[in-house]
Amino acid sequence: MLEKSVFTNKKETINFIKEKYEINVTNIKIINRGSANIYSLNNDEYILKEFQSKYTKEEIEKEITIINHLKKDNIKVPSYIKTINDTYYSLYKNKVIIIQKFIDGYTLNRNEGNYEQTIECAKVYGMIVKSLENLDILLPLNDLSYLFSKEIFEKSIEKHQELLKVINDKDDEETLKIKRDLEEKINIIKDISEENIFIDTKKLTIKNTHGDFNVLQLIYKNNHINSVIDFVSACKMPVVWELIRSYSYIDKNVKNGIFNLDTFTDYIKEFNKYVKLNDYDLKYMSYIYLIQLLSSTYGYKEYINNNENIELLEFAHFRTNICKYLFNNAENISTRLLENIKK
Repeated sequence: MLEKSVFTNKKETINFIKEKYEINVTNIKIINRGSANIYSLNNDEYILKEFQSKYTKEEIEKEITIINHLKKDNIKVPSYIKTINDTYYSLYKNKVIIIQKFIDGYTLNRNEGNYEQTIECAKVYGMIVKSLENLDILLPLNDLSYLFSKEIFEKSIEKHQELLKVINDKDDEETLKIKRDLEEKINIIKDISEENIFIDTKKLTIKNTHGDFNVLQLIYKNNHINSVIDFVSACKMPVVWELIRSYSYIDKNVKNGIFNLDTFTDYIKEFNKYVKLNDYDLKYMSYIYLIQLLSSTYGYKEYINNNENIELLEFAHFRTNICKYLFNNAENISTRLLENIKK
């Protein structure tokens, strides 16, 4: 949920910008996008972004360092404006504030990308990961190893069972669909646990990466990517998780949760031109994404608590459809990738 802005009115915002940036603002418009309070300034000359309170100035400094690094490799990223104190951010009422140049373009919704846009997404992701190999700061490690244990599987089952208890007495059509989804996820988790699928994350290709790379972080112009935004979650992690996840979010053919294997294979091939994946990556990519999705009740829990969260519920159904597809096709996907991706 979006936090309340620290700015109580336009005059306060204008005065802050004048004091910190010496920019004269005559027009302010709220932009409803993302998980931050965002404002357009002077008819889209600048963008002001007020980060959520959970983000520290150190995390924003990390993002700015990454953006400046990527620019050197001609990767399209935002341009931040310095304050009068020669910093790229300022603090106001304990919130981190940045101003950047307006990025001309538009965004795509999930699963609206055509084939060319899908492959371009893989290309840009490959360029980012390749560039960040030479980053001169250390990023936090998220190797995803926490996902692969009997204890986590048991906790995941418990989370889903708790939601079933909450809606046990309801029998409307939507609730029945939620029950089916939750029960199917529980059964899949049990099957995977019994199969004793163990993934040694140390064998995966772990590199510096965006941390949340997907179509929702891309700004388009003339049907091509004009900028990649929001590097605040950047970390060092198995790139295959972000790779398969980003494919599932952009390809218009995956709206129902079923992959187009030809396009998906081409997506991995394109990324592989920039960063080489090993056999272990290709074999377990689908299982990593599947197990991560199975561990989450996101969307269902939010809808059960508030029936106005329709979009989040649709997102939950979408991810459960992916779970069902990957569970039934993971082995086939692994074989396809191992046979078609050049090491």
